Amino acid sequence: MEAMGGAAVLVLAALLVGWPQWAAADAFAAKTASPAPSWAKSIEVVNDGAPVMLAPDGQSRRRGTVGAGTRLGFTRRVFGEGCSTGVWYETSDQLFICEGHVQPSPEPPGPKRDELAGPSSRLPQRYAFVRFDGTRAYAHPSDYFRSDYSEALGKGYGIVITGEQVYEGVEFIRTRRYLWIERGSVHFVDGSAFTGVKLRHGEPLDVAWVSPRPAKLYDKPNGRVRKRLDRHTAVHIQSSKGAWNKLAGGGWIRTVDLARASLVEAPEGVAPTDRWLDIDIDQQILVAYEGPRPIFATLVSTGRNSKQSETPIGVFQIWAKLEYSDMDDIERTDVDKNYSIQDVPWVQFFKGSYGFHAAFWHNDFGRRRSHGCINLSPADARYLFQFSQPILPPGWNAILPMPEDRPTTVQVRAKD
Repeated sequence: MEAMGGAAVLVLAALLVGWPQWAAADAFAAKTASPAPSWAKSIEVVNDGAPVMLAPDGQSRRRGTVGAGTRLGFTRRVFGEGCSTGVWYETSDQLFICEGHVQPSPEPPGPKRDELAGPSSRLPQRYAFVRFDGTRAYAHPSDYFRSDYSEALGKGYGIVITGEQVYEGVEFIRTRRYLWIERGSVHFVDGSAFTGVKLRHGEPLDVAWVSPRPAKLYDKPNGRVRKRLDRHTAVHIQSSKGAWNKLAGGGWIRTVDLARASLVEAPEGVAPTDRWLDIDIDQQILVAYEGPRPIFATLVSTGRNSKQSETPIGVFQIWAKLEYSDMDDIERTDVDKNYSIQDVPWVQFFKGSYGFHAAFWHNDFGRRRSHGCINLSPADARYLFQFSQPILPPGWNAILPMPEDRPTTVQVRAKD
């Protein structure tokens, strides 16, 4: 989200175990253990977030984590350290997973079907926000009638919905943590429909958006008003003349009414085929490049203009990609209101806990409003998650880039 705490910090801590170290053993010199059952076509992950390592050793470098239900191809079983059974499976892509996290399966390799996915094409799951402070969550709907609740949720807390049920005439929804909440206590969200602009090969970076408020389109500078353009309307600039811009589709619009993308050179070390991202804090615009060529541009929401919420300026590399991450600041006591949101999707960290992710709770792109992270619309977050390197394999929760992946460079810049 904006700043992280609670479960999100735990996810980062789990990913970072063994991070500074390279493989602790030569994978190909590992001693082979007895083979898996002859009927096994794959190994199924039974513990969600099971770590995948570069070598059969708990202290080797971690490559990422895999979701429960995912079936991995494998080549052999080998002995190693740091696993409860003393045995590791070598996967088809020459990585290693502790035998305690998997079980042989007669099914072929493949990811588990996400049965919790929501009906909205914008978001991977069904999300809702709590309406009232102190909303009660119950272990079973019957506990509602006895006021026997498991926990109380704050107003604005975001939850993932996995089911609905009517019990004794009362409608309930079930959270991903298997707690039940009276349905009227939440409101469902689909996320913003805003999306950026893809650029075809050879197209100029002439895109701009009406921002931060609706604007007038004139037939000439200071001339007659043709019409009003809604905020977030994308336009293409044909030419600029002082405080005015002529649009490719006709008409003129003031510069102060636009957020305009600008072409910049790649940071040092970015190769001609590398993918990288440029974030203009002043314009609240992100441009995705492949080498010198811009291929996508969009509006974002970066950190608020305060010392506690600033988005870090500089050149970084994406160091972790997570399919989902819980985000909260419930441990903080120095704020008027805490937040907590389950399973924020398409998270990419570039400096510590600062990163990109989908923000389905607002449609304020083009304005600063986060606690430091870079908020994206759901469609843009999904696109950039698939754009950046390396690609998260199907069924994995997270992946940690390595130098050979040519990790995606992130440039964050501002005038001041």
